[in-house]
This record gives sequence, C-alpha cells and structure tokens, in this order.
Amino acid sequence: MTGALTLLLACSGSDTQISALTPELTLSPEEVDFGDVVVDYSEGMVVEVINTGLAPLDADVTLAQDDGVYTIEPATLSLPRGERTELLVTFTPSTYLDYDTELVFTTNVPEAEGGPELRFPLTGTGTDGPTPDIQLDQTSLDFDVTAPGDIGTLYFTIDNVGDGDLVLGGTNQTGSGAFSLPNAPGWMTIAPNSSTTVVVLYAPTTLDGDNGSLELTSNDPDEPSVTVTLLGNGGGDFEYPVAVIDGPDEAAPPITVDLDGSGSYDPGGWELTAFEWTMTVAPDGSEGELRQTDWDVTDAYLDIAGRYEVQLVVENELGVRSAPAKYSVEAVPIDAIHVEMFWDQGAADLDLHLLDGQDSPFYERPGDACYCNANPDWGTSSSDDDPSLDLDDIHGYGPENINIYAPASGEYPIRVFYYDNNGDGAATATVRVYLNGDLESESSKLLSRNEAWQAGIIKWPDAVVVDEDDAIFEPEDRGCY
Repeated sequence: MTGALTLLLACSGSDTQISALTPELTLSPEEVDFGDVVVDYSEGMVVEVINTGLAPLDADVTLAQDDGVYTIEPATLSLPRGERTELLVTFTPSTYLDYDTELVFTTNVPEAEGGPELRFPLTGTGTDGPTPDIQLDQTSLDFDVTAPGDIGTLYFTIDNVGDGDLVLGGTNQTGSGAFSLPNAPGWMTIAPNSSTTVVVLYAPTTLDGDNGSLELTSNDPDEPSVTVTLLGNGGGDFEYPVAVIDGPDEAAPPITVDLDGSGSYDPGGWELTAFEWTMTVAPDGSEGELRQTDWDVTDAYLDIAGRYEVQLVVENELGVRSAPAKYSVEAVPIDAIHVEMFWDQGAADLDLHLLDGQDSPFYERPGDACYCNANPDWGTSSSDDDPSLDLDDIHGYGPENINIYAPASGEYPIRVFYYDNNGDGAATATVRVYLNGDLESESSKLLSRNEAWQAGIIKWPDAVVVDEDDAIFEPEDRGCY
C-alpha cells in the first residue's frame, strides 16, 4: 500500500521505532561580532536561517537584552522543510561601550530534538571616529512678491560642522515646479568645516502663490535628512501635479532600461499634457542618453558602470508644472571582468584590447580580443571564460568595453591603441577595470596616432590589477592575423 505520509523508521535489533517528522533550526554563522563601529553609524550583517529538519519551522526572534542598539528584520520566521532565509541584524551603537547580547529564537522544535529555544551571541563595540554633521543656515526661503515673467533668486548654505566628510545623496523636491535649482547639490562631498551654497530660482506663472520643499539626504548619522521649505508670492494653497518615476534600481551595462512616468498624477484631477525627461547625472566618460524626452515613458541608455540620475517634470492642462522627480539607477557589471575605455577627442579612433596571457602578440587570433577579434574562443567548451567586445566605437569618445563572465585562471594584459586620428591631435585615454562588480583601478594616458599603451594586467583568480609596464610603444600590426 502506498500512502501520502512517509515515516522514518530507525531499527535497533528486533525493535522498530517511528521517528517523528520535526523541524530543525540551523544558523550560519554561529555568532556575529560587529567589531568596532563608529557611534551613531549603522552596520548590518546577515544571518542565514535554515530549516534542516523534516517539518515546517516557525520561530519568533527577540533580543535577550534590548538596549536599542540592535534591530532584527524580520522578527517572525516560517520556513518549510529544506528552505532557508536571511535575517538582517543591524548594530547602531549610541555611545562608547561594549554591547553584548543574544538573539533568542523561540521555535516549534520539540524539547527532545534540541528544545524550542536557541540562543545566538551578538557582540559589538561603539567607538570614536570622524563624523559629519550637516547644518543649514536657513530652513525656509520666502521669495515674497515676484511678478510672472520675472525670476527671483535666493540661496542657502550647507555647512559641514563635523570632523568627517559629509556625503550628500540625492535630492527630493516636491510641490510647485516654479522653483528650480540650477546646480542641484546631490551626489557631492563636503569636507569638514567646509560649506557649499545652493541657489534656488523662482519663476512664477501667476501671482496666486507657490509652495514646495527640498529634501536633502546625507551620511550624517543622526540627521540623515533635512528639508528646506520654499515659498513664493505668499505660498498659496494650490495642489500641484506630481511626477512619479518607476524603473529598475540596478542594471548591468551596457544596457537600455525602461523608465515609466505614467504613474504621475494631478491631485485636482486635471489632465497631464506634457512630460519632460532629462538625464541629470551620468558617470565621467559616459555617452548615455534618453531615447525619448517628451513621452510618459522613456528608454535610458546606460553605456558604462556608475550612477545615472534621471529627472521628470510633468505639466497639467492649466500649464502648472510639477516639482522635478528624480530617479537613480546604478549600473553595475555582472561579469567577473569588465574593462572600460573612453577618450577625449571627438573624431579620433582608439581601440581597447584584452590579451590572453602576457605572451599573446598584439592582434594575434585568438589571443587578442579587440575590434577585429571581438569574441574569441579562449579554451574551454563553455563560452563563460571567453571575452566579448560589446562595441567598437570609431567615431570618437567611446566608450568601448570588454567582458569575461567567468575567467579562467591566468593573466590578462589590457592595452589601448590609437588607431587613427581623423584630424584630431593627441588624445587622453582612460581605462577603468571592474572586478566582480567593484571598481578595481582607473588610469589615463596621453597618446598620439599609432601609439599603444599597456594599461595594466589583470591577475585571476587573485582579482587584482597590477601596473607592471605602462610604457608607450608602436605595434608592428594594425589588424588581426
């Protein structure tokens, strides 16, 4: 007879015992030590929770002693047998002390199988370190009376009164689109005891009044967000259109991503009649762009790694504009080796090369991955360890990139060749190397036509870039053989 329930039988001599199907809690690692963390800063660590038993596991997670410095997410777990999940533990010390406690897992594991309670050690120490401290000289700007057609100008100052670098994140502007920032302060660093000035312009279309706000985010540990109120012509009580952007937070370059502004709306029910997209931030060397700028959706081309920021302003049928909505996408390579090259001349043609070993000759097939050998076979039956050149840019600036998803062990020299100037003079080439998604090195060299430069050697699986010989030379060949 075949049943729906399987029983585990353990035999000993002539006696047969039936083992109950029970859950079992396994944690990895077996303890967490955060070490030294600067007071008021947060550090997170992941604990993997696994149900290694044969029945569903339920657990509530609490702290044996809660000083307010540890947080747990999530606090309730429910895992089928064989499943696993992650528990995020965050440590934010409030003063210069050792903080020792335990995570307490209260479970449905029977007493005979290890008991319903399991304790997990947590340790960490609050320590001193450089800390930024943001301070605004004004938290509101009032433009008073500004006639339609005129532009009012006011400003405020962001001061870093701390002893660590203040890193500003993105800005979030709400309310009226009559307020604008010609140089938004996002994504910049302010040194200790330094400041920056933010200019705000006001260009009203009526005398009815406008209002809005500007939120600034930073790495200030106790004040990560500050807001400046914006008022013009008395402020008014109008409800403004709201621009909304939906899209991916992360993508692998080069790629075109879809950004959707169709969720934008007008609280008063007025029809939105205009959409205005702008790319406001792109990495140095990027030729990324928006494919559409006046639809409710757009495509953003992200050609190299780094942060891109896109802005959307909408307008309703009354001609009232929204505050700009901003959206950031981080372009992160998914290949283990990702090499980018770009240059500073608009007509010059430079080429990126990646070689299979230091003994591989320039332009030799299959050892030199380049414009005339874009996807060579480097040895195994799988293509994962083969290089791929995404684009040969012959019209200036670049970028060009070569990637290997899963490299074989070895050394990979990086070379740049100034193939043709097309009327340009000397060009400065810049090479960036990303290994496992992280920027490992960046270097630049001034080159003239027919000159080549070895920009470094990638050593794998060490995942390092060494600069053994960056001399300029002239290769004998100008094409693959």
